[in-house]
Amino acid sequence: MRKELHLAGLLGAVLLAVSASGQTAPNPATPAVPILQGSALPMYPPIAKAAHVTGKVVVRVTVKDGLMVQTDVLSKPAVASGGRLLESPTVENLKTWRFAADVTGAFTVTYTYEISGTETEEPTNAKVEMLPSLDVMITARPVKPTVIYQKHSSPSADTSPHEAGHAQGTSAP
Repeated sequence: MRKELHLAGLLGAVLLAVSASGQTAPNPATPAVPILQGSALPMYPPIAKAAHVTGKVVVRVTVKDGLMVQTDVLSKPAVASGGRLLESPTVENLKTWRFAADVTGAFTVTYTYEISGTETEEPTNAKVEMLPSLDVMITARPVKPTVIYQKHSSPSADTSPHEAGHAQGTSAP
């Protein structure tokens, strides 16, 4: 009897977990996201990565006959926080997207740029994830800043006539 109750409890917990996982019947009113057939690999812009610029760029894309024909940026990080550094590479990458020739329509895509993990000595490739919703997540690891100090040398004796010419407003031959 105790085994049967335990088994029934486990079965109930599994059923509850499956029903709570958000699996519902598809909503016919929601348009289906087209299947992406090809695109260039999105990159984390190097200058944005170096400046630790993160954020989301939301773009409304219009596709006609399988090709991207229009992009409208709906939201992006503020200009003061480097939003322009993420906007242009996002739109350029979207221009490379290709769908089946019969795909025509518009939908919204979100590119999320994140920097996380431990600092590395050398730059590494960003992790790129494309979700079934066609949203893109690009995660880069921070790179430890490098400072190189160089000893500045003083002018040697043979450049003195040249330097003296600059002081007098003439140029040395």
